[in-house]
Amino acid sequence: MVVVVHSLKYMLPILNSIFFLLAGSVAGAEGDVRASRDRIMYLKHNGGPFSHYLELRGDGSYRRVVRGHLYLEERDRGKWQQNKVRKLLLRSDEHFRNISSGDLLISMWQRDRLKTLPDIRQRIQDFLNANPAQEFPAGDVEHISETGVSVDSQAKSSDIIVLGSKRVNRTDLEKLLVAIDRFLPSGEKNVFILVPLEYKTATIFVDDDRTQLTKSIIAGELAGSSTPVQGAEKYGYREIDAAQFDKEVKEPRPVLSQSETKHREKQPGQDSSE
Repeated sequence: MVVVVHSLKYMLPILNSIFFLLAGSVAGAEGDVRASRDRIMYLKHNGGPFSHYLELRGDGSYRRVVRGHLYLEERDRGKWQQNKVRKLLLRSDEHFRNISSGDLLISMWQRDRLKTLPDIRQRIQDFLNANPAQEFPAGDVEHISETGVSVDSQAKSSDIIVLGSKRVNRTDLEKLLVAIDRFLPSGEKNVFILVPLEYKTATIFVDDDRTQLTKSIIAGELAGSSTPVQGAEKYGYREIDAAQFDKEVKEPRPVLSQSETKHREKQPGQDSSE
């Protein structure tokens, strides 16, 4: 008995190490990356033909940069902090966060959409009142409201985006109404939340309205099933070092203003095309 207890005493550290290695493989477990004001932290998100970067500075400011094939653009700036559960809070000086419900999304990246939001809400309510069905074709939902929210006010686009689904549940539209009602009076419209998740051997930061989707993708990968659009890394920011950031962001290339690139693409998570 003494020999067994003595052996277990020395095996406990090994068993603990194995436990934590296994815990890191739990689908969508919360990541443990802690941002520090003692250093600059660089994050990168791969969005198809575009790469998105976050530079979190020691003075509490941040900037978001987008790199395309032939251009580089600073897309956003503001203040950042990390809360007690390690979520990154980005308080933007320039943009509003999205409104979402299930596969439905209203992009508020362009602040001009705020003034159309009450009308969008009323159109959704009118659509539900006129259609008692429990689900609807995605195209019908996207046509509920189409306004010109861009540099060119004549360019019409769907105010409601359906992400990757051909049918929309009635409950998702009803929840979208609730989300709009919460958004309109909120004083936190410009606060973006990035949630840390464990992904393979690294931590990724995911937009809070994509957290459940990303957890499902990670779970599918760990189970060996096929996953859509390149897997979870498409949806999250990974930390990179300063040398990589300098090489990819600071190398000479045309730098365009927001007005010049308004129609090129949107902020990560705004459109399924990225």
